[in-house]
Amino acid sequence: MFNLFLRREKATRYLLGGVMLILAASMLTYLGQTGLTSADSSTTLAEVGSTTITVQEVQAMVDRGVRAGQVSPATLDLMLPTFIEQILQQRAAKYAFEQQGLKVSDEEVLAGFMSIYPQFFQNGKLTQKDQMEAQLNASGVSMTDAIDGMREQLLMKKVQNMVYNTVVVTPQEVDDYIIKKHQKAKISYVAFTPAQFRTDIKPTPEDMRKFYDSNKASFSSPERRSYQVVVVDQLKLEQTVTVSDAQMRAAYSASMDNFRTPERAKVRHVLFMTQGKSDADKKAALTKAQAILKQLRGGADFAEIAKKNSEDPGTAPKGGDLGYIVRGQTVPEFEKTAFAAKINDISDIVTTEYGYHIIQVQERQPARVTPFEEVKAQIATELKKQNVGEKMQMLADQAHAALVKSPGSAADVAKQLGLDVVNATTSRGQAIPGLGVSPEIDAALGPMKPKDVSAPIALPSNRVAIVVLNEILPSKPAEFAEVQNQIKDSLILTSAQGRATAESQKFAEKLRGGADFDTLAKASKFEVVKSEFGVNDSVEGLGPASSLLEAFNRPVGTVLGPGPIQGRDVVYQVTGHVTPDIKDYASERQAELDNLKKQRAKDQYDLMMDSIMAQLRADKKVVVNQDNLKKLAASYRQNR
Repeated sequence: MFNLFLRREKATRYLLGGVMLILAASMLTYLGQTGLTSADSSTTLAEVGSTTITVQEVQAMVDRGVRAGQVSPATLDLMLPTFIEQILQQRAAKYAFEQQGLKVSDEEVLAGFMSIYPQFFQNGKLTQKDQMEAQLNASGVSMTDAIDGMREQLLMKKVQNMVYNTVVVTPQEVDDYIIKKHQKAKISYVAFTPAQFRTDIKPTPEDMRKFYDSNKASFSSPERRSYQVVVVDQLKLEQTVTVSDAQMRAAYSASMDNFRTPERAKVRHVLFMTQGKSDADKKAALTKAQAILKQLRGGADFAEIAKKNSEDPGTAPKGGDLGYIVRGQTVPEFEKTAFAAKINDISDIVTTEYGYHIIQVQERQPARVTPFEEVKAQIATELKKQNVGEKMQMLADQAHAALVKSPGSAADVAKQLGLDVVNATTSRGQAIPGLGVSPEIDAALGPMKPKDVSAPIALPSNRVAIVVLNEILPSKPAEFAEVQNQIKDSLILTSAQGRATAESQKFAEKLRGGADFDTLAKASKFEVVKSEFGVNDSVEGLGPASSLLEAFNRPVGTVLGPGPIQGRDVVYQVTGHVTPDIKDYASERQAELDNLKKQRAKDQYDLMMDSIMAQLRADKKVVVNQDNLKKLAASYRQNR
């Protein structure tokens, strides 16, 4: 919906222009004027009291909305009546309230500007006029619009505050609202699903044929495409690619830096955090660290101590294990100990920016180059992957080039290159033999014509496909044999749904006749689900409680349903209510009081605005030029 008067972005631009007028004493008498009263009928879109709204005025507002991204050009003609109505309501309310003597003073307008743009003011004076004027001119908003926009905003705010202050919400109403919000209902229910009755339904061939004959026009065979797919499969190519020892050694030598391992230390630690803590807390942390240090040096299990005491959430569950670290990876104080302490010794307390650490170095390895034999398998995998990738690209390009020259030679091309070929005739979304459902191939086939060859298409599972379209088979009336299974499923589902509904009605009737819920369900072999829920909860197996609201206000023992919920016929019985103790929700009282007052104030405000608009229309104080409105909408429609 268009909301150019009430949106903050729009109001923001209005405010800029208004400041300059308000601060210019010579212009103060101009502030009370609204609109253009001298426009002729050819440009008048509407009149509100003595104010005229012109076509040009509305066009300027719309254009500003489009430039600001608040209005979509694609829907301007459709939304224009709503936009105009909103403008009329604003002007009508302003007219009506000013007739009653409700005004917004120049000082209030000035205060409104300063509250939104304090950066442009100092000691109540505009100190950055040039910057504001430049921003106003860039936005394309006139000074008059800016002033009127702020005045209307403040006037409407005054009215809203007046309405809010007249709203009365009693303490009992607040209590009732809170109780209703937190009350719970208890039910037992049985859900009758079509699936429960499918197995006993067996449509006869005569039933299916009769259904087909009666609905023949609704059955058609969709358009299909006959095509071939040449497939380059990475998995199969990998089985044909080998890498020699010489190739691996050459790759090893060429990328020796990738196999250098810097000096590293395997460490674990216990951390006592001090970040963000008071001096007293830091002192307590140090005392605790000193006590733990004594335990560790006395032979306590490091991993167990870390799990119970370390405040490092990443390593505490692992017994403080940091794994291997290299220089530059940790803060300097920690690193110094990690690369200087003796293996398995318990360090002194190490202080870092994070807190107090107790560190144990479990292993230290010098810098080295990983031997070829240790990375041989890794190099082989990478080289094989690289070779396969290059070969896949080469084969896909060769297959594509050959098929473009001879679209009918897919089988020969695939055989020559050692690739697979799939022959298929499918409709969109149907599984392709050996490939399954393929949105990628469906998308490629869409614009193709017979004898067209697609570009190589990447498929899941590291495959590439080239598609050759042979023939497009148009849609046609479906033969009975083609849709026999579809008809069977449809008849079974329809009958099962009817059975489910009938059984649920019988069940509900017996319950209302006095049968016990659990006994009846057990005898009928239906599963009973018991649930307790609030108005904003989800009910187990049934979804949002909004579909079961009667359970909150019907007496215990009431049988409700059957009713459709989540595709099932549900019968339920109210088994209890849980009324909350209002004392437990005392902290919510003020917030809920405010919410109730705001909602009632909004409802009263909306009614008042509708009443004002209706009365002004009846008194001919609001008049719309329908011809000009239609012309304006048509102009936007033509510019789509």
